[in-house]
Amino acid sequence: MYEIKELSDQLKKICEYEISRGNRVQRVDKPAGTNCPLAVIFHAPLDVSGFLKMYGLPNGVETWENRDRHYPLEKGYVCGDTRHVLAGPTR
Repeated sequence: MYEIKELSDQLKKICEYEISRGNRVQRVDKPAGTNCPLAVIFHAPLDVSGFLKMYGLPNGVETWENRDRHYPLEKGYVCGDTRHVLAGPTR
């Protein structure tokens, strides 16, 4: 299992939620591109609607989706302050 100490505080509750429902971290990209210093990518799709229904969207966090077919199609969250990302496949 990955230890993700650097993850922004705004995304930690979402990360814990995903792990509690059995989702596994597939990889941690550091950096994950020019505008993203840290991306935590999960093995299975994230339960975005389930998390939002239970907890709402944390301050400073937006939902995010990559539709550029040059990269893996992923969906998740991005923190506006740190530009950290939590994502999983869109399948």
